[in-house]
Formats: sequence, C-alpha cells, structure tokens
Amino acid sequence: MVKTKIKDYLTKNKSSYIGHYRLHGSVKTNAFEYKFRYYTRDQQFREISVYLTIDCSNDEINHTFSVRLNNEEEKYILKDALETICLFEDHKTILHSHILEVYIRSKSELQFLEPQDYRNILDYLEYHKGVNEEVIEEFYGFFMPYIRYLLKIGSYHKLFGSMELLLDRIVYEYEWDGASSKFLDRQYQLHMPYIYQILKSLIEKLDDLKKSNSEELVELFQHIFSCERFSLLLVTNYQLPEDLDKRFLEFFGQALESLQNQKSLAVRYVLSMYQEEDNQEVAFDILRFVMEDILVFANHQVERSIGDRIIEEKGYNFIIRLFTRDYNTFVFVCFPISSFPEKYHTIIRLELETAIRYYAARMDHDRYRLSSFEQVANINRLLLENYKEYYKNGKE
Repeated sequence: MVKTKIKDYLTKNKSSYIGHYRLHGSVKTNAFEYKFRYYTRDQQFREISVYLTIDCSNDEINHTFSVRLNNEEEKYILKDALETICLFEDHKTILHSHILEVYIRSKSELQFLEPQDYRNILDYLEYHKGVNEEVIEEFYGFFMPYIRYLLKIGSYHKLFGSMELLLDRIVYEYEWDGASSKFLDRQYQLHMPYIYQILKSLIEKLDDLKKSNSEELVELFQHIFSCERFSLLLVTNYQLPEDLDKRFLEFFGQALESLQNQKSLAVRYVLSMYQEEDNQEVAFDILRFVMEDILVFANHQVERSIGDRIIEEKGYNFIIRLFTRDYNTFVFVCFPISSFPEKYHTIIRLELETAIRYYAARMDHDRYRLSSFEQVANINRLLLENYKEYYKNGKE
C-alpha cells in the first residue's frame, strides 16, 4: 500500500534536479511514518543537517522539513527519501519499528534477524548519532555475531544478501567544494577492518562456497572492486595470510581478468600478483592516483595510507624513481622529504637541482611557461624548506 502510493507520487512529480544534500540516516517510527536526516557542508566543510518527516497514513503523502529550503532542494530530498522507503519495503524484516530502538538499547545478539534488519540498525544509529568510529563499532557489535552465525550454519545466501545491502549503504563518495580545496565524504574506511575479517572468513570457507555459492562470491568481490579507492585501500592495507592469498588468487584470478577493461588500479594490482608479473607500473600509477587526491582533497588519510603501503612494499627509492620519470615535484609535497630516511636527502636535492634547470629551460617556450613556472616555484620552496642549512653555508 505504502509503496504503491509512493510510486504514484514519484510518477506525478518527476524531476531531474540533483540537490546538494545527502542522506545521513533514517528510521521508521511506525507503519506509516519515516524520519530522515540529510546533510550538506559549508565552505569550511562543517556539517549542516536537515530533518525530514514523511507521513504516508493518509491518501496524500505529507512531509515536514525541520528548516525551510528552496523548493527544488526540498523536492530533491523528498524524492530521494521516498525512493529509500521503497527500498525498505522491498525487503523482509523481523524487527518492526516499535521494537527496533528497544533491541538496540538491549545490545542483543539475536541471530534470527533478516539482512534488512541490520541495514535498519545502521541507519538508525547514523540518524541519531552521525557517522563516527563509535557508531560503526556499535553497529558491528550486532552485525559480526550475525555473520559468524551464518558462517557456522552455512547460510551463505543470506550472508551475501547482508553484505550486498551493507555495501550499498557504505560505499559512497560525495565531493564538497570549499574555499581552496575539496572534501571527499565517505565512511567505508571506518568499516574496513570488519569487512576484511568477513572476507577473510569467506575465503577460509572457499571450498564450500565453490560448490554452491561461487557466483555470489564473485559478484561480492566485483561490487567491492567497482569503487577504486575502497578496493585500493583493501588490497594494499589488508593483505591475506600467504596460504589464503594463494587460494584467493587461484579462484578469483579468472573472474578479475573479466574486469580488466575497467582499468581499475586495484584489479591490475591483484592481477599482477595472480599472473606473477612485476607490478612496478601499476604501483607507479597507484602513486600518481594517490598524489592527485592528496593535492585536491583536504581529507586524504585514505590516500595517504595507500601511498604509505606502496612505499613500505617498494621502498623510498621507488618514490625518487617516480620523480625522475615524471619530473612532477609535487611528489615531495605529497610525500614530504622530511619523512625520508637521511640517506636519501642528498639524492633528492641533486634530483631537484637537475629538475629546476630542466624547467628553467622550458620556460622559454610559451606552451610550457606556466606549468614550468609552477614547478620551479615549488622546487625553490622545497629546497629552502628542506636544505636551508646547506645553502646557508654557501653551497650551490
């Protein structure tokens, strides 16, 4: 009944406008009432929330915003919220709205719930408390016992359904423009330690899964690899023990090869191990990708951790080799010279001095003057910041 009413409303009120607010969380308070929390960010990336209540108990859909927004923005939020309700109604649940809050407060670990129930628990927590480490930890206090139970009884189909619903909720990226940089909203990095443990447990059950659920397992990993930063964080920072890694590569190598055309860096990185090839080129490309994000986004902890893992694998000399290839001096903005061991400092200084002569010569050409000037200015800053004492002593 509710779903039919919503579909009729959406059919009559079509709009292609894309608003500025994004969903933070939601809760169903009774059979016909739903509450949503949406948010945006200002120029200083501070969060601004707006609350929406939708009542579907009458012939008409009634809605109330906590603050007045412009007409187009309100229509966009309402449309998005109604589409979310349709997703609610598509899945079976055990925890009805009037007992969800009681269940969460009781810290119960009942294991007979449905996948949508856990999605609703996460939505409820984020609606009331936002997105933070404490909320994520509280959510997995419910979700991990459920996953362990499904693994124990071999209910893999329900497990994969739960994971797909979770990934649909947490794997997103929203860009916000600030005065001088951008902010990339995401929450999957907070879930990553738990996601890794679940995937590790699944690979431990690989022999059982190959018999009946191999397609669902492949689809799950394809879902993961559809998000570049999410999958890069997983494959670089959360590596499997050697015995499981070998089994994973043997099983997923062929499946991942089908994704090669997507030019995914994470897929290329894993395939280089599966095909036992030198992954130097893909490692260079990962660092270039990471550098671009570090220079653009004010919050780049995820990218930093990916880059640090590549450095740990390849060594600091690998960064210097990237610089000599690209002559992009911003590599030392993303990976500061001060973070390099002392033995590399002279090598870097000599490379920077060579680079400044190269870019100085290019400035004679109109086509390269502006980009060369930017590089020269950056080299001068790097040399003054990191080798001040050296040049103070009259060295050239």
